[in-house]
Amino acid sequence: MRRDKAQRWRWRIRGTAAAVVLALPALLWAQESRRGDQVLHRHLDAQRFEAVSESDDGVSVASGQQAGAGPSPWEGQGQPGLSVEAGAQEWFWTADGPVAPSPLEAPHGGLDPATGSATLDTNTDRVSALNYQASFEPSVVPWKRGVAHDGVVRQGDGIYSTRRVSSSLRTVRVGGASAGAGEDRFWGSFLVRMEAGRAHPIPSVAPGQRVVQVLAEPLVDVEVLRDGADNFYLRGDVDGVVRVNMELAVDAFYFDGVLDEDVSWERFAPPERVLPDAEARAVAARVLGTRGIDRGLSPGEALNALVGYYRDFEARPFPQDEVGGDRYEAISTLQVGVCRHRALAFLVSAGSLGIESRYVYNEAHAFVEVRWPGQGWRRIDLGGAADGFNYQNMGANSVHRGGERDGFPQPQRYLDEIIALEGGDSSGALGEAAGGDVSDEGANTPSDAASSEASTATPGTPEAQRASPPENMQEARPMEAALPPIEILEASGQVMRGASLRVRGRVQRGDAQRVEVLLVPAGSDGFERGVALGEAAVRASGEFVGEWTVPRRVTLGRWVIKARQVPR
Repeated sequence: MRRDKAQRWRWRIRGTAAAVVLALPALLWAQESRRGDQVLHRHLDAQRFEAVSESDDGVSVASGQQAGAGPSPWEGQGQPGLSVEAGAQEWFWTADGPVAPSPLEAPHGGLDPATGSATLDTNTDRVSALNYQASFEPSVVPWKRGVAHDGVVRQGDGIYSTRRVSSSLRTVRVGGASAGAGEDRFWGSFLVRMEAGRAHPIPSVAPGQRVVQVLAEPLVDVEVLRDGADNFYLRGDVDGVVRVNMELAVDAFYFDGVLDEDVSWERFAPPERVLPDAEARAVAARVLGTRGIDRGLSPGEALNALVGYYRDFEARPFPQDEVGGDRYEAISTLQVGVCRHRALAFLVSAGSLGIESRYVYNEAHAFVEVRWPGQGWRRIDLGGAADGFNYQNMGANSVHRGGERDGFPQPQRYLDEIIALEGGDSSGALGEAAGGDVSDEGANTPSDAASSEASTATPGTPEAQRASPPENMQEARPMEAALPPIEILEASGQVMRGASLRVRGRVQRGDAQRVEVLLVPAGSDGFERGVALGEAAVRASGEFVGEWTVPRRVTLGRWVIKARQVPR
């Protein structure tokens, strides 16, 4: 590739598709991604589409430079965009856990499943607000599975910590039908700082989620993996920044399924297999015995008793005269602590009965999931969340409606926490726009990110809410089914922002007089997040030709050229 001579490009169009893949500097870019002083990736690849030089004496492409932060991948409904530019507050997912633009807090445990661990501490008072990174559409806030741990260790001094029991990774099958009956559909989007051959942990929605499809930009092979606690990972054979979008199908039972009350203890593992530490089992038997929770109850009764008990905690300062004893026993007896204390203590108690459970957490919240024989994993929230969340990278996310049927005891303290959250001590609301200055085509200007300021919001009710667009965002023109199909025949010009691009197309049928030509993120439905190039008059033959400058606000990524009729 040479920059010494300006060339014009021509794309060879095949078939009658109404779009042609356009490679902006997102596909043909000279990029350096660094960890410290080590250069991880320098990439220049011309084989993502078929380009033919008119002079046949070489190809010239100017590398693009990233012009500020791009928009959130959630700027619209459905499939997220495939931009390799990070949003203003978007995280990078690395082989050693996430990296955020600002210092990353992890009060509930480290965010790398391999090295992270949660410990029963004495910081049991309420927290006003924590940051929460949106990774899915619809959002599962605040129950994103950042890290799942399925084991607990008791140290000699009575301190308890979580761990991942099995570190072995196995490949996840990709494919199959989209979400069907009894399943919910999600999209995940992750900006991965890829290191060839290494597994990069990413969040998940549910332990049993099906991966329907995986899309990557650049076009590289990405393998999906999972460990014994159903933490998910991505692995590729390249070094550099890769945007990975995943379509998921999740069994709705995980969110609010009704447990089979007729299950007997014979279908559960022996307690010593679930909680191997004999001393921890002895302490748990002492704690639960005073409350009449043991295997004399049915499994369903025992689980309800545990959930009701740990939901009846209070977030308040830990009594200093209790600091020196067994931490699990003190926290459980005093019923004091926030979400992480409740979830970790629940893990010990459930394990002592032979009920397999996991401590699951992210940067803002901790909860548990329980494995029920014959039905699978079920998410259970024990309360104790922060008073509010600072949503980051939220864009126009909707909120998942799963979890409406709780089905477990809700003591008054738990209800009071929910009321406090819904009342909203935080400024703003999820329905308010979190974006900055966005053009009417839905793309950012170089100086403004789609999420220049994070909204501080409360979780609100389980009912789905959709963030409204910023006031300066105009509604996109509707694409009516009756409009004539339009074919793109040819596109030529230098492939870079600020350069001229000539497009020729044809209206297949109908009487359109003018068409609007747009760049649309690859994989988007219709004209979602399209950036307008301009309008062109339609000749009597049905053909149209136009030449426009590629807007500098177009983010790095894969785009297609589409055209639609301009309403009269």
